[in-house]
Amino acid sequence: MTRRKIILGKAVIVTAIAVVATFALSFSTRLALGMPIDWLSWVECTLIPIFIAMPVASYIFLQSEKYKEASEALAKSLAALSETHEKLNYSTSHDPATGLLNREAFIGHLARVRREEECDTLLLIDADDFTKINDQHGHAKGDEALTRIAKALLYATRPSDVVGRTGGTEFGVILSDVDKGVAMLRAETIRRQVETIPWLKSGRGSIRATVSVGGAEMRGSADAAESLRQASRCLYEAKQQGRNRVSFSYKSA
Repeated sequence: MTRRKIILGKAVIVTAIAVVATFALSFSTRLALGMPIDWLSWVECTLIPIFIAMPVASYIFLQSEKYKEASEALAKSLAALSETHEKLNYSTSHDPATGLLNREAFIGHLARVRREEECDTLLLIDADDFTKINDQHGHAKGDEALTRIAKALLYATRPSDVVGRTGGTEFGVILSDVDKGVAMLRAETIRRQVETIPWLKSGRGSIRATVSVGGAEMRGSADAAESLRQASRCLYEAKQQGRNRVSFSYKSA
């Protein structure tokens, strides 16, 4: 049924009700006052409601339909705008290759204010000898290896932890509210999780990826830049000690 037929049908119903109401009011008034009911009374009670109620009802229902359509269009536009905004926020805060937070978004989480009693741990994770993977197997396989490392990090961390890609082959993890023992165990889990990734195959043989991990404590209002320096120093130490290992820096109590 078209919109015009729907509007016309509603207007006819309203007009019919108006005609019946007019007859009832007019005739009851005439009978109460002792006035005669002649043919002119019938004509007036029939035509006046039709000439008034029909166009008025049609106009009201037409405007109501237009308002409904405009509201629906506005709702669709707002939903599309919201979806576009979400996509834009995601694209500006996430790394397109791995789906993890990009460096800017990760640093933003790193710099947030913590309560004095709150203790998080920053982990910097870097793929070992990754240049060899790109050189021997090609950049496409290198990108695939980075994607698998990213998935391993997500698998080895909790939903409350923050995971991001902070550089070409470097990743960052903020372990939320953990003590030293738990943080070191989690870092070792991450290292093993990457080490046990199913080997990739290429035309030049298998690809085996490992990572080195550097960790630093972030307690209370600790400076984010200082935490990054400490974690970077520990990551360098892990590399110097032979790679595929974990090195931590914790402040003395």
